[in-house]
Amino acid sequence: MRSSRGFFAALFFLLGIPLAVLCQKFLGIGVETTFHLTLAAGFALMACAVFDFKITRWITWIGCVSASALAVIFLLQGVSALIQNESLTYLAYQVLGQRLEKWLGDLLIFWLVAMLLIDSQGKTRILGLLAMSIVVCLEVYSYSSSYLGASLNATAADLKILYLLPFVWVLFESKKKISLAIAPAYEK
Repeated sequence: MRSSRGFFAALFFLLGIPLAVLCQKFLGIGVETTFHLTLAAGFALMACAVFDFKITRWITWIGCVSASALAVIFLLQGVSALIQNESLTYLAYQVLGQRLEKWLGDLLIFWLVAMLLIDSQGKTRILGLLAMSIVVCLEVYSYSSSYLGASLNATAADLKILYLLPFVWVLFESKKKISLAIAPAYEK
């Protein structure tokens, strides 16, 4: 497998909503709490997985730092929902969860586009082009709505599910087998 960390990160993202619903139904844990904690785990794994792909070092670090910061933000949001602390909720949602979260998400999208253009090949590249095109268009729509005084939540909240598409692609990209071709310098 090319990146087991990328594979499991993608699984966390894709199973976040069903897992949150199951935890509420069977354990009584709020959907919001479970979903944020699942996203935190997914971003933490993604922060490590960025090193499994062959991308320029500075772009890799952008992916690592943005995913790490998002993991911390979502962890704080999940914990604040769990313990119901007003100060922590304010920090997690109002201070960190507004513009900073959006900006960090845009940096992660930048890393995903770079991974697509630099390191993806074959059928998964086609899937990546489709997924990332949709997400980039969604981001343009989101910024356009914001510029016009609305938000994506107000105009088309259901479209936010499309932000999961890159993780479908990352799941397949991470599952690819690594080519173990011997370098010419080692041939005899």
